[in-house]
Amino acid sequence: MAGVVLGGMDWVAGVALAVVLGVGWVLYQYSQTRRDLDLEAVARRLGLHFRSSLPAELRELLPRFRAIETAMERGGDFRAGINSITGSWRDRKIAFFDYEWITVLPLPVYRSWWRGGYSPDSYRRTHRRSAVAIELGVGLQPVLIRPEHLLDKALAWAGYEDIDFDRLPEFSRAFYVNSPDRAAAERLVTSTLAAFFLENVRCTVDVVGPWMLLHEGRLLPARRVQDRMDLAGRLSELVTREQSGSR
Repeated sequence: MAGVVLGGMDWVAGVALAVVLGVGWVLYQYSQTRRDLDLEAVARRLGLHFRSSLPAELRELLPRFRAIETAMERGGDFRAGINSITGSWRDRKIAFFDYEWITVLPLPVYRSWWRGGYSPDSYRRTHRRSAVAIELGVGLQPVLIRPEHLLDKALAWAGYEDIDFDRLPEFSRAFYVNSPDRAAAERLVTSTLAAFFLENVRCTVDVVGPWMLLHEGRLLPARRVQDRMDLAGRLSELVTREQSGSR
């Protein structure tokens, strides 16, 4: 009798789990569809193209950006350009896009009574992030700038260099700067650029060659895409003006 009761409880638990997973899947699909429609509306409002291919020169450069390089190293099936919004911002090529990669995690093999067999021994997880890329009027050495975290202090001890600027103490306290070329970072971070970052920037800015990438390690809500593209445009103009004047 106890076995029958336990078996019935297992069946009820299995049904409840299936219902919860089913509802979660429906809500997820709805949220993705809603976001796609909202992104399309943003593109239409700005007079840009939705789900068009990324500029060829940007595609060639993507693996050199730190976030993209890390994503490609973490797992397989990397894709970039999902839900893209492309076009021009004051005669500069600009692109918002999602990118994703898949990681495969090993799991213990166990008996699955509701499938009548054994469970898979791995779990596939899809990671998706957003970025805005904009073309610069100058070509620069790789430099990464992002808000500084508490962990950065510990990483500095492990050899991850955070470039500080004696002439810009407030900026150096607020932002982590890394580059294989310290002189290039010092040329890029002028007092005007530092002031702009302190007032406006709360995301990671990655400069490679004639392109700049803005991202923050998550999907960007559709309602914030226009603001992020506008920030990228203003920042690209400032960088181009400052660097052109310093040459």
